Amino acid sequence: MLWLLITLLPSITLAYPNIYHGVVAATSGNTTQKFCVTFDPAWFYTTFYGNFDVAPQYELYEPYKPVNGCTDLAGDYDNKTVILQDSGSCSVEERVGRAQGSSIILLARTTGILNVTDIRGSNFSSAPILLINKNTYDNIVSHNTLISFYYPTTKLDFNIFLIYILCVFCIVAGSYWSLYPAEMKVSEFWTTTPRPPIRLVMHSSEEERPEPEDSKKESIKNLLFGCIIVAAMAGMLLLLYFAYDYLVYVFMVLFCIIATNGVFSLIQPVCMEWERFTTRWKVTCLGKERSVSPFKVAVWICCLSLAVVWFVYRHSPSIWPLQIFLGVSVCLNIIRSVPLPNLKFIAIVMMMLFVYDIFFVFVTPLFTKDGVSIMEKVATGSDRPIFDAPRGTSTREQIPLSLKVPYFQDSDVKVCGEIYNLIGFGDIVIPGLLTAYSAYFDTLGHPGGTKWYFIVSCLSYAIGLAITYGALLGMQIAQPALLYLVPCCLAGVIGTALKRGELKAVWTGRAGIAANSLSDERENGNHQVGVVE
Repeated sequence: MLWLLITLLPSITLAYPNIYHGVVAATSGNTTQKFCVTFDPAWFYTTFYGNFDVAPQYELYEPYKPVNGCTDLAGDYDNKTVILQDSGSCSVEERVGRAQGSSIILLARTTGILNVTDIRGSNFSSAPILLINKNTYDNIVSHNTLISFYYPTTKLDFNIFLIYILCVFCIVAGSYWSLYPAEMKVSEFWTTTPRPPIRLVMHSSEEERPEPEDSKKESIKNLLFGCIIVAAMAGMLLLLYFAYDYLVYVFMVLFCIIATNGVFSLIQPVCMEWERFTTRWKVTCLGKERSVSPFKVAVWICCLSLAVVWFVYRHSPSIWPLQIFLGVSVCLNIIRSVPLPNLKFIAIVMMMLFVYDIFFVFVTPLFTKDGVSIMEKVATGSDRPIFDAPRGTSTREQIPLSLKVPYFQDSDVKVCGEIYNLIGFGDIVIPGLLTAYSAYFDTLGHPGGTKWYFIVSCLSYAIGLAITYGALLGMQIAQPALLYLVPCCLAGVIGTALKRGELKAVWTGRAGIAANSLSDERENGNHQVGVVE
């Protein structure tokens, strides 16, 4: 099933620089250069500033003389910026201890990775301790500069609202689109009666309902299948974590293929308006006569060209609108084409993914050597340890199975690299399958009536996603979106079913049970229920 691969990344990740990134400004005359630094605020107790205009400036201590801090510092370094190189055998904590009294301490990585794991103290320094790379070090010491440090904060950006709108659009449009056949003219959407792609079993009497033993077997079957789904996803996630540099290209190719099919499914209803679009030619291939639709093939190749353009220019900062378009088409196509039979199966899968998401976002940082969750590291493609000096712009490939929108506002946080918000396809597709099922049930169980289950499930998703982003902005760390989406979506649908007295019908996918609550209407001939093939 294709959607198992698409839901590999059911997490929402805030990719703003977190509390470990700041900016150092080096001013020489009328020229100011800004560099990214990493730090842990638990190491020092000095209050730091939020922007360049208010951050105090300090002279460099002996800028042209290498200092590693393994011996006592000579001369006056009070109220100055001290740069300590990573040469020597002493610990970082010993180096910092000898530089106390200075205003800023810069630890320069000039040879390898700075070993800061030996720092066990908390708030032991009166000066901010900042990690810089060799490029920053070379630029600073080559001029007699004034150094200032600040931690720029990110403001609420439009990219969050854009992702929110795109996600809700995918849920609503994909679910409603699933009620119609794939090969349908766009003009027929307004005149054709919805025809869901699933068959809800109808029972008009108690005698026709399944035996308890059959129901028990079905529950076990659903549970086992749910376990297989989650186990497969967890296995693929771990494979990506340990073999990311190799498998990332496999997923890029996969994305190009499913994105091509997604775009084709979007434009097919428009192309169907042209009568010749469905024309088929008979051709002989390998001695066998086959039927081919040349115009469909031509359109599919055009769709493939969009995916190829994305692949070629995937590192360009301006390619994100095309990736968004391809991603939305993928989500719409998955929600439209993967029908699920009942709420029981959907709830089992969603609850398992609920635990899966929490584990791989909140629990795995306890076991990883750099303290970054497996989900976040795979989703962002990050290969940089938290407590190391910045390595400049990362060129590591990123798995494109997410909607990714850059930060639009101008901010100094961009000194530390690309800033963006992203949400995994799984956080759209998984709730979307529930919303699509709600639309199926409304259409088959209550033909002609108000689609209450569909409306409530869409509103529940919108509320859950709003809560997710509220937690994201409040905590400023990556959030497992299903932690908020699963309870909201399931509670909305189940609550509506309880209110209408149709929980058993929704749970089992047997719309005939729902019809029993409308027996009066059936007796009067105002409501009809039958098997939908």
